[in-house]
Amino acid sequence: MNVSAEGVEWLELERKLAEPSCFDCLLEQEEEMESKALDFLSPRPQPSANGNAQIRWLQRALNRVSAFGIAENGLPSIQTRKALQKFQAEQGLSPTGTLGPRTRAALTQLSGMPAPHPRAEGDARGAEMEAPSGRCPVDSPYVIRGFSQYSDDIHLLPAEQQSKLATIAAEIARSKPGTPGVAPVTQVIVVGHADLDLTREKREPGFLQFMSERRAAAVAVDLARRSGGASGVLPSGRGARALAVPAPRTEAERACNRRVEVVLAHPSEALPHLDQDPSAAFLANTRNVAFADFYSIALQGTSGQCLPPLAEKRAVEIAEKAMALFKKLGESACPSGSNNNHWNVFLGGFYEDALQGTAQKYPTADEVVSRAYEIAKHSLLVVWHGQRKLDWASATLPQAMAQDCEIVTGKVPGPANHVLCGTHGHILDITSRTVIAHDLDEYKKQPRR
Repeated sequence: MNVSAEGVEWLELERKLAEPSCFDCLLEQEEEMESKALDFLSPRPQPSANGNAQIRWLQRALNRVSAFGIAENGLPSIQTRKALQKFQAEQGLSPTGTLGPRTRAALTQLSGMPAPHPRAEGDARGAEMEAPSGRCPVDSPYVIRGFSQYSDDIHLLPAEQQSKLATIAAEIARSKPGTPGVAPVTQVIVVGHADLDLTREKREPGFLQFMSERRAAAVAVDLARRSGGASGVLPSGRGARALAVPAPRTEAERACNRRVEVVLAHPSEALPHLDQDPSAAFLANTRNVAFADFYSIALQGTSGQCLPPLAEKRAVEIAEKAMALFKKLGESACPSGSNNNHWNVFLGGFYEDALQGTAQKYPTADEVVSRAYEIAKHSLLVVWHGQRKLDWASATLPQAMAQDCEIVTGKVPGPANHVLCGTHGHILDITSRTVIAHDLDEYKKQPRR
């Protein structure tokens, strides 16, 4: 294979730096690294005026993601290699100091700078990594490919994949119920996939599932938008459990694993009927709304504590536990399964408010849910007392003393039978058992008794 002069320089430098004694020697000569690095190369062809495009892109991308301050001259250097190793270590990649496909993808994503194609500069190794692979499955009009390693952005897909999405959406739109001669689409199943990345998964458990679900959701939303509101959309993710290319060797093969599959179901296909009983369907819809509310509230708390996959997983666990409590309270108050007014009218709002805070503080879903319930019950008492106090504040006096009045002596500058009510804050005459003033200030303004 043909390798450019710049490619020979890079390969030779890598070979030299792989020798520990050589690399240690160079590190000791920090001031002369770049000038002496090329002295090891023999023979050394003269580089082009603008340097190697791949190396120049690497230097610019590294400078953008961190303050490395590398000379962007397209020439291989120790400084470039050290910066690349540092970047790889920070991203959980093996710090080889070589520009492999995973490093290229991470740099592209974080810097926002698309990498030039390796073949543009005769980089045969890079070209081999980017070359199409016969191990990838035959392309399908219902499989969307072209996602970068950690991306779910529909707008970054290649033009032919954008065209696929438009074609699928048009098919959904044409097949809506009522269109003559066309079997309607009853369900749109969207399944996302991710490439296997054991290093990232170890660092962030659940990340690959999270990534595949995000891709499925992004495609589902895009199809709904393009088709004018597709109904029956069911997005899901498989993580890296169903690889199109097991044990991929090249970037092209890894890219084949980063895909979204779309399945259009028609009436002839058997689908589960989850809402046959109207009353059960109403109850299920009520619970679905409640679950979505609990999840949204819990996520506000967990997202401040955890990385996205774990935050969402914890929010789901909290929402499920909250739903179990919701159901338990409903069944205890209303055995028939009807709507639980005790929960909805009195406790629901307080519970949701408390849930956000407890989700941020407590480590387990059980603690989050139980603490929020305790706070909600106490908050209900506080509000009841507050409302009762406001009612007394506007009541016409004198009034008969209430059963819940708490007598507090020594607070009122008057006769011994005039005392403060610790419950409502008004002034009592305990001899006549009446309320004689709304508060202490009003009592002081009254004529002496």
